[in-house]
Amino acid sequence: MKKPIGVGPDHSSAGLAVRHWGNSGLRVLFDASALTKRYASESGRDRVSALFGEAGELLVAAHCHSEVASALLRRRREGHLSPGEFDRAWTAAQRDAADMACVPLDRHVERFAFAAMEYGFLATMDALHVGSALAADADLFVTADRRQAKAARGLGLQTECLGEEPDIS
Repeated sequence: MKKPIGVGPDHSSAGLAVRHWGNSGLRVLFDASALTKRYASESGRDRVSALFGEAGELLVAAHCHSEVASALLRRRREGHLSPGEFDRAWTAAQRDAADMACVPLDRHVERFAFAAMEYGFLATMDALHVGSALAADADLFVTADRRQAKAARGLGLQTECLGEEPDIS
């Protein structure tokens, strides 16, 4: 995988403890916009569930679960999730989190995030997801944010943007 120039050497996630989900060796990092779809009835939920089954390793950025919590709480406050639906969704998110490898926020992630912000005009949290995927050498980065997907692709990440038509070229 091509790394951005000037952001440091390849830093894999070797040593991250994670449950192996699927039979493939595919290492998938989900950003919060994609991961939230697993717990709320939204377009893209089936694809996220399929990727959970296909992936050999599931990765998330250090701040991802906080963002998922925020998104689910917002949906509850706005009435999109009942209290019971929220409880079920949050329980599922916590159960999944225990089995995912969390990419620690370190200087390598920050340098990759800087490159993502410079390349794609991303907000800090979005750039940290991209930086984490690059630092962990993820095989696939999954997001529902088109701007983030464009920046990730520009920095050499194999990226799937939920809601985009697949490129069949």
